[in-house]
Amino acid sequence: MTWREVARSDEAARARQWLSVEVDGLQVVLAALDDTWYAVEDRCTHAGCPFSSEAALEGSTIVCNCHGSEFDLTTGEVLRGPAEYPIRTIPARERDGRIEVDL
Repeated sequence: MTWREVARSDEAARARQWLSVEVDGLQVVLAALDDTWYAVEDRCTHAGCPFSSEAALEGSTIVCNCHGSEFDLTTGEVLRGPAEYPIRTIPARERDGRIEVDL
């Protein structure tokens, strides 16, 4: 795995609630929570709906508006179905004014 720069910190901070980026063909969304950056794959495990356009972030809970599944942003854990599988989380960090993910 390798740390890859995906955005400037100021750019990511100005994004609505998500910043969607593509890293090596994988769509990823970035979100900040309590000054910590998190990254998850940009799709619900239930029906594949993209979080970047079909989900809301309520505290640390991702709420997919397609069918109501809820996930923990920090762990990927399913909090409420119909999704049965966790979402993929990706290590993220802020370093020298840049957001990096480890893929």
